[in-house]
Amino acid sequence: MPEFNFEITVGRPKLQDYKVLSAGMLRYHRELGHPRTSETINIFLKDSKHQVHGGIIGTVLWNGLEINSLWVAESLRGQNYGRQLVEALEKEGEKRGCTLIYTNTFTWQAPGFYEKLGFKSYGQLDNFPPGNSLIYYSKNLEV
Repeated sequence: MPEFNFEITVGRPKLQDYKVLSAGMLRYHRELGHPRTSETINIFLKDSKHQVHGGIIGTVLWNGLEINSLWVAESLRGQNYGRQLVEALEKEGEKRGCTLIYTNTFTWQAPGFYEKLGFKSYGQLDNFPPGNSLIYYSKNLEV
């Protein structure tokens, strides 16, 4: 029987190691009848000089769309740019057959923002970070 050991790295993994891990997971999903394809959608709010003042990054996975990152420059907050970014991402997801969108946010970040946009909480991780919570949200999309 071969001898195994654990190699711990911090930061980006070796490209070859990542490829082996990724290929194994994709093969496993395929064998279970859930072939996995994903696509990243990036939408940026830029001025006439092409400077970024906000943006949203989402990942399409099967029929779901995850909001990975959303940020708007502090000077532009409260002017509906965040809403417009989320709505633009939702439209892109709908074009790709997504029936739901989901994300998470900390209690000190944007729970009220997502709730105003129709997102519903489906879970919460309390005392993370200490004294706060991480809230999970989802919303059905129209296809």
